[in-house]
Amino acid sequence: MSPAPILPESIDLSHHLAKRIRTVQPSAMKALGALVGNRKLLTLGGGTPHPSLFPMSHATFTLPKLSTLNGDVQDWQIGQAVTEEIHLKKTGPGTENDEGGILDLNDILQYGLSNGYPELINQLEELNGLLHGKTTSDQSVYISLGNTDGVSKVFQLLVEPDVDTVLTEEYSFASSLNSARAKGAKLYPVKVDGQGLIPEDLEKVLSTWDEKVQGRKPHLLYTIPCGQPQERYDEIYRICHEHDVIIMEDDPYYPLQFAEYEPDQQKREAQLEEARAKLPPAPENAKDDDAQAVAKVFNEYAGVRSYLSRDVDGRVIRIDTFSKVFGPGVRLGWITANSTFIERILRIGETTTQVPNGLSQSVLASYLSDKHWGIGGFIRWMWGVRLEYQLKRDFFLDKLNEYVPKDLVTTVPCGAGMFQWLKVEVSSHPRYRKTLIGNSADAAVNLALDTAGQEPEVAPGLRLRQNIKAEEKYSTNTGELIDELWNHLIEHGKVVLLPAKVFHTETPDVDSSDRLNFFRATFAGDLENIDAALKAFGDSIKEWFAKG
Repeated sequence: MSPAPILPESIDLSHHLAKRIRTVQPSAMKALGALVGNRKLLTLGGGTPHPSLFPMSHATFTLPKLSTLNGDVQDWQIGQAVTEEIHLKKTGPGTENDEGGILDLNDILQYGLSNGYPELINQLEELNGLLHGKTTSDQSVYISLGNTDGVSKVFQLLVEPDVDTVLTEEYSFASSLNSARAKGAKLYPVKVDGQGLIPEDLEKVLSTWDEKVQGRKPHLLYTIPCGQPQERYDEIYRICHEHDVIIMEDDPYYPLQFAEYEPDQQKREAQLEEARAKLPPAPENAKDDDAQAVAKVFNEYAGVRSYLSRDVDGRVIRIDTFSKVFGPGVRLGWITANSTFIERILRIGETTTQVPNGLSQSVLASYLSDKHWGIGGFIRWMWGVRLEYQLKRDFFLDKLNEYVPKDLVTTVPCGAGMFQWLKVEVSSHPRYRKTLIGNSADAAVNLALDTAGQEPEVAPGLRLRQNIKAEEKYSTNTGELIDELWNHLIEHGKVVLLPAKVFHTETPDVDSSDRLNFFRATFAGDLENIDAALKAFGDSIKEWFAKG
């Protein structure tokens, strides 16, 4: 066997840290607690509650047996899967639970380490290695309280309040953007298309950034790369390397990567069976599972490699979560980054969230242990969840094609995640207006106003902006029409979709109203609900276009 390759250390990227974060000191209380725990000292110094007063002595969790994890989760969904149990109980400090739990229940309910349980950290590092490889020697993991917590801590790590501008896709997750704003960041959008963030626009934004006018050049890209083509990953990483930009890779949907949409149902079913057959048969015992072989099938199915897997500098901060493949209520995720960044995130945690949930950590560590699923078994479970959501996506697209005319609504089949973006061809609506903006007299003519020189008198839904770039001197009433359609869908169709403006970040001094003609729809629900909702959507949107 050849020796493992020697990995380089991350380059020094400490200049990206926010000034106030550079000076945060380690918690003396946490350091003292670690000292007492490691040396088994008698102590009167701590304030830990007595475990005999914890009103819980035994907790049982039922899960699918490893041997059932062969890519089909339907037996589990209908309650017919073969199962096993995890028992967490009080067995005495420092001893391993003899019934499959990883930690003693007294330890689980007590204060813990700010960076999480070492058992779970080791498991997540192994999982990272199987899914992304390891490209730098100092890559480290911090356990977060879910995705939003991870994103918030990274913004706190890197954003200089009221100074820094964060780059983001022009459509992104509103809660994360609000978190950036709460940390004092300004936001600047990079254009996207049906395949994700456009590298050429990222290059343009960074190369033409004028610090005298726009402030400090951005040094952080917040991106949700969900289903992006491989060549875009390569190009975006290259651009960020050249411009010294940190990539925050927020990727909760990474496990949910799909094959291309196949409209023919028989071909689709055959392809799915072929995919399931590639997975090595699940053993009875996790120690007998070939996690590397399982991961190879998992990784090659959609063929998407992460930014983390390309990271030779240590400039990628990856955010992962258990929310989409285990359950959002466990409120656990993990951050992967270079050791300098992780150490500073740990200090942020010591002064904010303190300790990740002990019960959730223990349950997940038990699932990932060789007593139950192991790392290979967890990848098997994600594989089954992925294929189930792919079936839902295919059903959604089938019904969209059945109920909604393509001349009114189009979409690009998503390659990952839980959502389809639906483009409404609002320019076909009788009341759609796209108006060139020139001088006040021209505007008056173009907008059909009665008098010239009265700029405030603009038709409803049209917004005139100053300093609009030459190639974009127009305005549309797209936003007004989409708002009207959204209300029509609710009132007449009794169906709710999320409009693009909820996710949109505006470019300063540029009218982007013509890019608001989208809805985001989820296919994560029951098939019956998807069917009924898309029929209602199709009927209502046809009615709205017809009435003019």
